[in-house]
Amino acid sequence: MKPIIPSLFLAALFAWTAQADPIFALVPSGGTISGNSGGVVGWGYDITNTDPSNWVVLNDSFVTASLASGTFGTYNDYIALNFIVIDPSSSTGSVPFSQGTSGTGEFDIMSAVPPNTVIPGDIDIDYSVFSQDPNSPTFDPGSFVTSGTVFATAQVDVNTSAVPEPASMWFTVAWLLPLAWAVRRCHRI
Repeated sequence: MKPIIPSLFLAALFAWTAQADPIFALVPSGGTISGNSGGVVGWGYDITNTDPSNWVVLNDSFVTASLASGTFGTYNDYIALNFIVIDPSSSTGSVPFSQGTSGTGEFDIMSAVPPNTVIPGDIDIDYSVFSQDPNSPTFDPGSFVTSGTVFATAQVDVNTSAVPEPASMWFTVAWLLPLAWAVRRCHRI
């Protein structure tokens, strides 16, 4: 009877470790994107389901740290808008960011954010695991196995503004006026 106890313990341990978290990576690799103040940026993703027998359903995404503070902008989740199911031992492939439709979500940079600002944080994705295919007409919600959260480091770099400052603009006008006058004078002769 006593040899059964270690065997049951090992069986429980292997059963617990058999369900692994999905592997989550942001697109672009490394999670750093850049955009202008007042602009919209976003991330694509690639998620791999490493479980050989269960389906993963992506529930939603959210940001943490400075990306979530509201000081620099707002994050809008795209995952919750789509029913994304990852089959056993497969991947979503690289899903690019497309404003309003695909990716993890978008970050709307506030127009008051100064150039050269770095906004760090994480993007987290909540998921559920089921032992039956959620796309099947005979799907039973009772086949729920577990849920969890995966995350990846993300960062928004705010670009230096390309709009000329007033002093540079006046300098350009002051330089072009004499040139235009000289060209006009040459064409009169």
